[in-house]
Amino acid sequence: MAANIYLAAPFFNDEQIQRLQAVEKVLNANPSVGNVFVPMNDTNAAGLEFGTPQWRDLAYHEDLAGLTNADVVVAVYDYEATYSDPGTMFEIGYAVANKIPVLVYYENHQSVNLMIAQGLTYYCHQLAELRELNFVTLPEKPFTGEVF
Repeated sequence: MAANIYLAAPFFNDEQIQRLQAVEKVLNANPSVGNVFVPMNDTNAAGLEFGTPQWRDLAYHEDLAGLTNADVVVAVYDYEATYSDPGTMFEIGYAVANKIPVLVYYENHQSVNLMIAQGLTYYCHQLAELRELNFVTLPEKPFTGEVF
């Protein structure tokens, strides 16, 4: 048995895309992981024009289907002091509300928003940990640092 993963992460600049791809690569190498749904790659199969009402509706519903079918949401917490990705925050909230475990990966390993810190199931800041973790029997590992 393998876990279906929804990989929530911003992909608005080259650094974020590289981080997302690194996490995706590690997850795909983990034997406890089955399918990894990545919105950047797995939405808009119909090839609709970006930004149109039809594209917006399709992307929203494809993302919700990916979330609903996930056993675990892996969220790349790419927080900057003045900005965090609202899409990723929505995906975390949706998962928590629907009792889907959330693993937060935070490369910078600094303070985390209170709601995210309290809502997550597992916190990590090292890619190697993602490679070895059993996502089928995901344990609890709280965030223990400073919250804001």
